[in-house]
Amino acid sequence: MSAELIATLEERAATYGLLARLFNREIDEDLLENLGSLPLGGETPAGSPCEGARLMQAYLDASGSDAITELAVDFARLFIVRTARTKNASYPFESVYTSTDRTIMGDARDRVLAAYRSEGLDKSPSWKLAEDHVSLELEFEQLLCSRAGTALADGNEAEGRRLLVKQREFLDDHLLVWTPMFAEAMQVGAKTDFYRGLGSFLLEFLQDDRKHLAEIAD
Repeated sequence: MSAELIATLEERAATYGLLARLFNREIDEDLLENLGSLPLGGETPAGSPCEGARLMQAYLDASGSDAITELAVDFARLFIVRTARTKNASYPFESVYTSTDRTIMGDARDRVLAAYRSEGLDKSPSWKLAEDHVSLELEFEQLLCSRAGTALADGNEAEGRRLLVKQREFLDDHLLVWTPMFAEAMQVGAKTDFYRGLGSFLLEFLQDDRKHLAEIAD
């Protein structure tokens, strides 16, 4: 396997990690400062314009001293505070979008947990989120991506390809099943261009990554 492919896997893992962090909790000062130095206005791995990243970058470029508070309020409004269970609310759990009664801890959570355990992962005592939370599903893709890169760097092509196929299957069976609806709800409910852009960026990256995996894993 080429060094270029391994480097691409490292970059993809880093993007999954960043997305997982952004959906896990509010942005703090350190993260906000680091985000300002990232090339968010660039292109997707396939070279196409990334509208979501452009919106995020535009918000960061224009943000003032109240950005931390403004983003924290938007995060809470989108993902934590619920005044009513509405169809368009941006619940960050797969079960809400794949169950008929729009509740968490449904069958999707059990399937996701089985996927984690198939790779030797299980819930730790400090794990407070349901297993089908978007940040945990993204962390799982990050882990698979990192493990694939390590396997290929070590010359274990069979294991590397197995992990690439696993990534593709998890996208098909889970993330790409529900994130289009989740991203749309974010774009409707967000009050800042940052989180509006994050919804778009999430979907753009996952769709682009699926195309990339089709090229290298098949």
